[in-house]
Amino acid sequence: RKEHKLDQKMVQLPQHMFHVAIILAALLATKHTAVGGPARQYFLSTPHNTTVTAGHHARLACSVGNLAGTCQWTRDGFALGTDRNLPGFSRYLMGGDREEVCDLSIDPVLPLDEGEYRCQVSGGHGVGPISSAPVTLSVNSEPGQPYIVQAREEDMVEIKEGEEVELECQSQGGRPPAEIQWWDGEGRRIVSDVTEHVKRMEDRKTFKTVSTLQFRPTAGQQVKCSAHNDAFPAGKVSEPLTIRVKGQPTVEVKNLEDGDSIKIFCNEKEFTNKKFKWFINDLEIFAETKNVLEIHQFSKSYDKSRVKCSVKDRNGEDGVVRIVELVHNPTSAREPKVLPTTLKEIRTTKSSFNNDKKMASTNVNKRKTMFTCVVEEGVATEPKYVWIDG
Repeated sequence: RKEHKLDQKMVQLPQHMFHVAIILAALLATKHTAVGGPARQYFLSTPHNTTVTAGHHARLACSVGNLAGTCQWTRDGFALGTDRNLPGFSRYLMGGDREEVCDLSIDPVLPLDEGEYRCQVSGGHGVGPISSAPVTLSVNSEPGQPYIVQAREEDMVEIKEGEEVELECQSQGGRPPAEIQWWDGEGRRIVSDVTEHVKRMEDRKTFKTVSTLQFRPTAGQQVKCSAHNDAFPAGKVSEPLTIRVKGQPTVEVKNLEDGDSIKIFCNEKEFTNKKFKWFINDLEIFAETKNVLEIHQFSKSYDKSRVKCSVKDRNGEDGVVRIVELVHNPTSAREPKVLPTTLKEIRTTKSSFNNDKKMASTNVNKRKTMFTCVVEEGVATEPKYVWIDG
């Protein structure tokens, strides 16, 4: 029996030594954490793809657990430095309240800041370096002030009647690329024949948009172009270019409200021996032959109407010397009075009207009065009028 027990102990001894060896190996493998040495460093947060508007602030996140090395950012593979103030990059700062926070702050962001960024941490004392995955910083830029190329030297061009005009508008520095639109002097969009081309600027970050307009003006007018993109929908407007048609004046715009009156002079100078011709929408007003045309009680029905005046030149030919477009400006709608519908209401209204009439007669002696009933509504339907006399 003693020999049997001795044999069992001798068998168990290698097993105990095997367990001890495993424990020692585990301690050696984890000695940095078990005995207070440096541990493997790792990212608590990493940057992600970011899009920001030029002029605003951008922040790329990066924080490290068990920080053993030094943080550093790279842009397009170029190291920005380990100093947290990042000398040489006045708008850049590697900020953070704690040492393990290595966020990159850019303020303000400019288009040239666009690129690929990485957060890197150096190694040391048996700890290896780490690097985040590359992320992209995209910068949206406002389109530059648009301008009409033909208006850079002179703000007016003169053409022959029926001649085709080709104008070019440019806007630089936008991202996304700018969209260019054309407008006449009255704020109406011109969409006749427009082509648009986009190409990258030299900085490879922003775009240049060129728009070409081809059309045949029927009368003198002003033309503008505007530029906007999805990030800046408000956009900017160019200086106007005046197009003058030989033998035709530039269209003038007069804004009027309901009931307004206006005097339109054909020529600033007074002529007594000349006969003038007046037209509304190319229909001649034969009764008007003086230097001035008076329009009374303007209404919405005359909106966008064009008034022209012509006079004979030295060769005896009629030539248009002035064109005025009448534009209706809507006034605030007024609620019409509710008309009586029953006999009792009519009698009550009539009694009240007679009392008002007696009061008015003390101040007015046989003066002719014209009453106008106007209903201003958004729906174009024929209103029903009920007139009550007495």
